[in-house]
Amino acid sequence: MSDKQYDAIIIGGGHNGLVCASILSKKNKKVLICEARETCGGMANQEIINYVPSIPNSVSQSIGGLNLKYNSKGTIALSESGKHIRLIGNLHLDHATISKFSTQDADRYLQFHDKMSQFSKTLGKFMMDSPPRIMNNSLSDYAKLLKLGLNVRMLGKKKFNEFARMIGLNIADELEDNFESTLLQGLIAHDSVLGSNLGPRSPGSLINLLYRMAIHGNSLFGGIYEMDGGSESLISALIEKCKKSNVEIKTSAFVKNCIVEDDKAIGVELHNGEKIFAKTVISNTDPRSTYFSLLGAQNLDTDVKRRIKHHRSKGRVAKLTLKLNKMPEFNDCDEIDLNSRMVISPSIDYIEENFNPSKFDKLSSEPVLEMCMKKDEASAPFLDIQVQYAPYKAHGGWENIKNDYINSIIKIISKYSSNIESCIDSKAFITPDDIEQDYHISGGHWHHGEIQIDQLFMLRPIPGAAQYKTHLDGLYMCGAGTHPGGGMHGISGKNAAKVVLGDL
Repeated sequence: MSDKQYDAIIIGGGHNGLVCASILSKKNKKVLICEARETCGGMANQEIINYVPSIPNSVSQSIGGLNLKYNSKGTIALSESGKHIRLIGNLHLDHATISKFSTQDADRYLQFHDKMSQFSKTLGKFMMDSPPRIMNNSLSDYAKLLKLGLNVRMLGKKKFNEFARMIGLNIADELEDNFESTLLQGLIAHDSVLGSNLGPRSPGSLINLLYRMAIHGNSLFGGIYEMDGGSESLISALIEKCKKSNVEIKTSAFVKNCIVEDDKAIGVELHNGEKIFAKTVISNTDPRSTYFSLLGAQNLDTDVKRRIKHHRSKGRVAKLTLKLNKMPEFNDCDEIDLNSRMVISPSIDYIEENFNPSKFDKLSSEPVLEMCMKKDEASAPFLDIQVQYAPYKAHGGWENIKNDYINSIIKIISKYSSNIESCIDSKAFITPDDIEQDYHISGGHWHHGEIQIDQLFMLRPIPGAAQYKTHLDGLYMCGAGTHPGGGMHGISGKNAAKVVLGDL
């Protein structure tokens, strides 16, 4: 039994946990991070993450500045014909690029981007703070609700009605109404369903796009960055901040359960039997793990148990990493193109046909792919491939079908690169099931739960726990399963720290 008393114990040393710890320690709180793996970082690991949006200034300032260097990356929609569309987030240049294919689409792209940007900015105003509690008699919650309503209403009557209409809309209808290029439609639709269990024709896929824009700078394709040193440089910077402010980090420390006394969380018990006590416990793991593993079903009332049980958190993204012996050649792609985020989603129908089998835990023979080349002079190049609609538990079992599926992915890439097969030295494949086992994330979901309207804002992860507080006094959450959701931005960690500080 530890004789130390902490102000806060944070379970999980992912980026949100590190952000939360750094902010708390800056306020002279004694903080301990318990990380189950041998190193901190969680899924902010180059094994998983290829590129990340830049950390918002508000998060960086709360920590004390991170001094990270980012390199902007464009996005290229690959076409078998070689007539690719490459967008960089500069509206003037993107308009000129699209004009080569369709002047009508180019003009409508500016109109579409302006509308979506306006709506995402409205949503973005509520990302940096704890959402209001529903049906709570708190003046501060009433004020937040009023502010939310006023900001939406200030769009004007016409745009307000359009915004309300779009909340439940699918992205396919909106794109088909605006654009004639199926390749452009497919590219935008791809980012609307990325990492979700939605198809382009699924209700709510449009709000998913608005959410992504709100988090990542209100631009369709201008919020993609490659961090010098990879995402691990972010983790290194956060760990350094924590160490400078005397945060204790305990690795290989798997938390078995939360210690509860008099209906209050008072510490944690590790798998080795060690008990550590604190005024507060903050979980950086996913909601299902927090409630069912740390608390235990016996400590939950029926309604909470039911809501957590039905919390949708089955992962739908796998990752294939190809170690190469030379740089591959992609049809009509130059060096700038190869340094871009390359997407294979040639049409809305292509994506939808990929989505349909996944509903039955089956695999598409022509998967939707997102690729990123990693290369430097000191090592061999790598091609990192994120595979959309890879089921959590594949029909037939991943071990039995994995090799055939990898070959089908390479076959698809071969349509765009004539020499990719001859470039491959080795392959590494990570399924959602692997992520669950290796990173202790329920369902292997990158975002700790679906990004959908009924699991966002005041409803994330469930009603009554959307303000970083669980249903148990003294137990908080700071991970991607909380508002505003997944992504390498650290907002959840920042917001949670603010709530905890208000209660300590």
